[in-house]
Amino acid sequence: MIAYASMRTDIPAFYSDWLMRRIEEGFVMVRSPYNDHLIYKLPFNPEVIDCLGFCTKDPGKIIPRLGALKEWKTLWHVTITPYGKEYEPGVRDKREIVSAFKNLSLRVGKDKVVWRYDPVFLSPLFSISSHKTWFSTLSSLLEGYTDRVIFSFLDIYPFLKDNMQRFGIRAPEKSEMEDLASFFVEEGKRHGLIVSSCAEGRWMNALGVDTSGCLTKEVWEKCAEKKLNFPNKKNKRGECDCILGFDIGGYGGCGMKCVYCYGRNYERHEVHNPLSPLLFGWPRKEDEIKEVKAESWADRDGWLL
Repeated sequence: MIAYASMRTDIPAFYSDWLMRRIEEGFVMVRSPYNDHLIYKLPFNPEVIDCLGFCTKDPGKIIPRLGALKEWKTLWHVTITPYGKEYEPGVRDKREIVSAFKNLSLRVGKDKVVWRYDPVFLSPLFSISSHKTWFSTLSSLLEGYTDRVIFSFLDIYPFLKDNMQRFGIRAPEKSEMEDLASFFVEEGKRHGLIVSSCAEGRWMNALGVDTSGCLTKEVWEKCAEKKLNFPNKKNKRGECDCILGFDIGGYGGCGMKCVYCYGRNYERHEVHNPLSPLLFGWPRKEDEIKEVKAESWADRDGWLL
């Protein structure tokens, strides 16, 4: 099966101690986002996890601990945007993130590290032309260290509208999206990058954008370095062909505190303990714990919850 950790928590940047503990103990618990009293207990070892995917804005802290993952097949999505502290107060200097990206690529292989340039938004500090300049600069810096870049445009959730107005942030109009996407494709070609969109719809195919998805069957099989018998389960997204697998992350607790982020609840880090099988808090006596029968997709198919 596939397991991944989403950017809404950023496990590599903030919770690597917890991750190492889960690898040592061989299981992980995940509280259901839909039922606060339901916990899934998942076997956590490379014999049943065909590929372990990470999404992070800073892989630097986990790089010294990659030895613990030497038996695992891993995929890394690393977000590098041009935004400064006014929008991303908890993110290190981008020059340091670029350096960490290169280091990670050299350690695990450039085919296992993907650059994400998202979300793309416009503001008084970031115009269409400044995005083009920054995308070109970052493409040049990362050339040879990855073969793919994924972009998406900002989705403004209702509870973020006040924050977006305060910072003067807006999503691009359709014509602006077309302009930027076309530029990304041409610039990507110059630097040997496949340019993909994340859940932006198939209409971008006409612009030369790969709209198949970030985590498709082909992506996971490339990570696992083998053919996988994926479960016969309907894709939840109509905009792409992504196979999302089992998320070991959770909403909140991310110290990046990006002003545009939908995964709020920063204080959740206060209930984090590396010794707990849960990322946040501990199992409670009233919780139902459901064992996940995990098996390698290289051997069998079928959804395993």
